[in-house]
Amino acid sequence: MSTSFRAVALIVIFSALLEWNSIHVDGQATTDADAFFDEVQDRVKTLADFVLSNYRRRQGLWESGICKSRCSVSSCKIRQLNENNWQCLALPEGGNVLSNRSCKVSAGNYKLCSKAAFSRESYVRLPGISANLDPRKISPDHELTICSQQDLDSEFLKIYPNSTVQFDKLTWVMFGASNGVFRIYPGLEQTPSFCEQTSYDPRKRVWYKAITSVSKQVIILLDQGGSMANKVLNTDTVTLFDTTKEIVVEFLDTLSTGDTVSVYTFGSMGLVNGPLTNSDKVKIPDTNQSAVLEALAPLKAKIQGLTVTVDSAPANLTAALLNLLSNNEGFNVSSAVVKSLKVILIFTKGRLAEGSIISIPSNSSIVQALTTLSVRLFIYQWKKDQSESTDPTFTDLQSAACALNGYFDEIPRVYILNDPLSALQSFYSYVARIRHTKNSKKPLWIPTYAPRIGDIMGVSYPVFDDDFLVGVVSATILRNLGQTWESVINARKDPDIVIDIGPSLNCTASLGTADVAAPGLGNSNGGLCLVSTLAASDYETRTCCDSQCNAPTGESKLSAGTTAIIVVGVLVSIVFLISLCFWKWISNLLSRCKETMSLEFFQSCRECFKSTPRPRKYEVNGRAEPEEEPMPVFG
Repeated sequence: MSTSFRAVALIVIFSALLEWNSIHVDGQATTDADAFFDEVQDRVKTLADFVLSNYRRRQGLWESGICKSRCSVSSCKIRQLNENNWQCLALPEGGNVLSNRSCKVSAGNYKLCSKAAFSRESYVRLPGISANLDPRKISPDHELTICSQQDLDSEFLKIYPNSTVQFDKLTWVMFGASNGVFRIYPGLEQTPSFCEQTSYDPRKRVWYKAITSVSKQVIILLDQGGSMANKVLNTDTVTLFDTTKEIVVEFLDTLSTGDTVSVYTFGSMGLVNGPLTNSDKVKIPDTNQSAVLEALAPLKAKIQGLTVTVDSAPANLTAALLNLLSNNEGFNVSSAVVKSLKVILIFTKGRLAEGSIISIPSNSSIVQALTTLSVRLFIYQWKKDQSESTDPTFTDLQSAACALNGYFDEIPRVYILNDPLSALQSFYSYVARIRHTKNSKKPLWIPTYAPRIGDIMGVSYPVFDDDFLVGVVSATILRNLGQTWESVINARKDPDIVIDIGPSLNCTASLGTADVAAPGLGNSNGGLCLVSTLAASDYETRTCCDSQCNAPTGESKLSAGTTAIIVVGVLVSIVFLISLCFWKWISNLLSRCKETMSLEFFQSCRECFKSTPRPRKYEVNGRAEPEEEPMPVFG
């Protein structure tokens, strides 16, 4: 047999060997990836159960005085970290958690910090601009959420073990409450500029909005009658109408890709202004966040420019609905979107032109149109103050909602300026239930998005107390894990948006949170820990723990030269071991097959390979070494 033929045979053998090895490795990687994602998914569901348990016992935590004796760390406040409550985590490449000048190597010489000092505690942030938040004015509802969910740290640690030294696969674990309180683990102090200039609200983030992402057409009706010029509180200068505008503007930021929205005002003669944009509706684009903001900017500006005067006549809701529905204003009834959720949100003080009762027969054109179009109608009325509780000039909107097959809810006046979106908790509960049901009540894998740490994917799960959405828990995972892991991730991705007309509303059901008897704040700081006093007040010095930079107490520094020597030594050792293992394997294979270098062997080489077991461990200098690094184990 010629030498060339033997060479070809060897090439075929090695090619088959490499292909078999690739299939085996890919199969094992797929199994490992599935196991990892299953574990994350199960832990997120367990975390949701723990959140619900804490929510249901919040009244007891208040009454026992626990809320007065405990506090949580604000991510926008200085926190003293030491070797007992901090961990130095290596950051993924390409992330911008810290600034490019976060590491001071020498005088005038800066670089991007490669490691950040994270806390072993979860950190909290409230909706709005943190620098503008007076902790003495934190609502009892927010403080109860902060206090009751502080025990989540024990569950976070089961997902994110203390032994972690880098963002390997998992990045953050989070809980966003429906009232806007946000808790994240591991905690990281945010930059002063971020806290002073940026409003953070979990309900506007991708991982939370995925839970409420139902394809919808929304029409908003704003009462422009004179009663809306009343003050929110007697001690405030802000009117009900101005605050309603803030609620609507905040609501626009929670809409999903493909949603459409139209805004109208109504007065004594029905619709008096709208839609407020040149086109009939605004559609949320399927692009980046900048494009979404640009699309909504004209509508927001028009809303902010609306005014009302105290001497305006009472608005007529019946005339407004008749005008809206008879002319088919706002809704697209084409076959392409006929199955999407259609919603009308009405905001009013409740002093309407109809008087104390709105008479709407079941066979009226309004009811027929709402039924034919499957419109879900929500009426939001500003809560009456004490002097208005028995005022007969108010319209009975609870009964009107029932007559219209809609839902009625009240907007609280106290603390609403701190959190306008809390007025719409019942609406978000409704759409979240639709999404959860359409997703077979499974954890929801959300698409890739790029926060400050790099491209990540998340798995989210809603927390319901009956029909009320308590909040959303989520864990985020890095995307750059390799092609095999990427294919497993893609196989798990759920649809970004679901289409459903939504179940009929029950006007007597409760989609809001149950009131808790909390007469005052538990402590003067609203459940947040006091600011630490540090000798090193520089933010970068506190948060960067790169060995080449000024690190907090607890991590020793290594010189650049020493670090380079260690890295090179480790790489050389790895290459040597891999080479040794590979050639040992080839040598064993050749020794088994060396007697069969013939045509018969060429024809049966595949059977030869099948009979050659692939070693699960390699021998290096007579010592068995593991084939590959094991998958990190949760908890």
